[in-house]
Amino acid sequence: MTATRATALFDQLASVYDEVLPFFTGFARQHMEWLAPGAGARVLDLGAGRGALTAAALAHRCRVTAVDCAPGMVQRLAAQYPQVHEARVMDVHQLAFPDDSFDLVCAGFVVHLLDDPAAAAREIRRVLAPGGVFSFSVPGDVENAPEWEFYGSLFREFQPLIPEGQGRLSRPLDAERLLTAAGFTAIGETAVEQRLPVPDADTFWEWGLSHGSRAYFDALPADALHEFEARVRAELSTMDPIVYAAGARLWRGVSPA
Repeated sequence: MTATRATALFDQLASVYDEVLPFFTGFARQHMEWLAPGAGARVLDLGAGRGALTAAALAHRCRVTAVDCAPGMVQRLAAQYPQVHEARVMDVHQLAFPDDSFDLVCAGFVVHLLDDPAAAAREIRRVLAPGGVFSFSVPGDVENAPEWEFYGSLFREFQPLIPEGQGRLSRPLDAERLLTAAGFTAIGETAVEQRLPVPDADTFWEWGLSHGSRAYFDALPADALHEFEARVRAELSTMDPIVYAAGARLWRGVSPA
């Protein structure tokens, strides 16, 4: 079951998640700037991880509640951000909050990992106040970064070596359809990018093992993993400097009155 695998993986990664490169932190700042919540807004950060969106919402002086399936993530988030209103271990498909509890529910790179995004979206609409916003990010493309096309190609090339039921946690997601089916209106989206300086190949490989992609690498046979790493390092050796180009799409919808 994906949920069980995800909980175990992210609990394992809690001590290093978003510590190697500020990937989630950077996208969270862009995400919150796009949403621009007002001071005092009641925000729920779903699948909060180490608190990238939580920190961005706190910087906007919001009242933040953070939940995640992994106890290790919640423990570290609560310790790092004591000003958070509440940090709890929780299944996003069954939110233990009353109706109309929040003005904004946000999720950073989470919704495409869920077992049942539609059920989660219905729960999110329930806990949102009328006129409240549900917003989430998913991986996206980047422009003018041909030097990084190799990385996605490697994942596709090695995919047939992954045993069934293992590997990547993500699933295809039709974001607009998800929001529409759950009854959200005024649906909007935008694309954002980051260019992250990477000190060296060791750092980039360590980063790849520090977030959700770890599930893919752990599922590869040992010889295939060695080859994958060698080919990544060979490509990185041609880059000076190494600047990782990453993209995301941000989505939002409004809970009708």
